[in-house]
Amino acid sequence: MSTRNGCKFEVLKLIKATLGLCLTMCASASLADDKALAEHNVDCSAYFFMAANVKGMSEFNSYYTAGEFGYNTAVRSVGEAIALERFNVATAGINELIERNWLEFDKADDKYGVICADILRDANKPD
Repeated sequence: MSTRNGCKFEVLKLIKATLGLCLTMCASASLADDKALAEHNVDCSAYFFMAANVKGMSEFNSYYTAGEFGYNTAVRSVGEAIALERFNVATAGINELIERNWLEFDKADDKYGVICADILRDANKPD
């Protein structure tokens, strides 16, 4: 009888270990997803703030609002320091993409316009 109880105990330990491993993997995947989403939000934020300076005055508020929305969403997810560092990298990348020439901003529109459209839309939804 003691062998049977010992076997049950070992199976129970194995189940607990497997469950713990699964939970750890799920948590790690969730954190990775949060980081990737935060990076996307910050990249789009950099694009929106720069676009606000290029677009017509009628679009300024929409793009600026989207920039704030994307950045603040990322800050809530990964913190100010990480978001700001990514923002600076993204801004530098966009400057390189447009060759530091605002007349070439259509290159940034081509790269970011579609992939950031959801943030632009969400940021400007009427309350």
